[in-house]
Amino acid sequence: MKKKIDEKKDIKRIKENITELEYKKLMSFVRGNENLRENTKLNLLRTFTFLFFTGLRLNEVQELKIIDIKNLIQYGNVKINISKTSSERKLYLTNTFQKELVKIFDLKNENDDNRIITKGANKNKKTSINNIVFIQQVNKIIKEILGNGFSSHSFRQGLITEMGSKSINIKIISQFVGHKNISTTMGYMKPTDEQILNNLIR
Repeated sequence: MKKKIDEKKDIKRIKENITELEYKKLMSFVRGNENLRENTKLNLLRTFTFLFFTGLRLNEVQELKIIDIKNLIQYGNVKINISKTSSERKLYLTNTFQKELVKIFDLKNENDDNRIITKGANKNKKTSINNIVFIQQVNKIIKEILGNGFSSHSFRQGLITEMGSKSINIKIISQFVGHKNISTTMGYMKPTDEQILNNLIR
């Protein structure tokens, strides 16, 4: 006797881009949410800011230390180690990015070796949060505010797509986001609804 095939298959959802609009919506939600602990708020604000301006992966944000932020502000760029690819990548500072960093860091009162994402105000700030737990926490907030098509990776996809829409050289984009191959970068580029609508011919 043949087993009944379950016709209810998981729908492969469209992966949405996070643009400035969604970024501001997330930041506003976190700042105004009284149910979040102060340390959790700070972790989320720092995470969303770095995801938006640098296109870092979530686990890469967790590896950042206060000294990295100080060097970034002082020199305008900083080299960081990317564990996924066992390579270095540079982060760059723009005026807009710096204005956001000033809001979420009190660098005078932070130890250089402290992680920028920490377990709690009274715990060892040199120790990062469990990677899986943090990814789940961040993505839960993103989906609650923006919907099921969004995740932390939507920041990276959105940044690459926006840079591509401005006709920026693909080699520059690829190096900026830390890809080894241009083909990987091309795979991230996803037209927005507005771009599609502006190019309809019928």
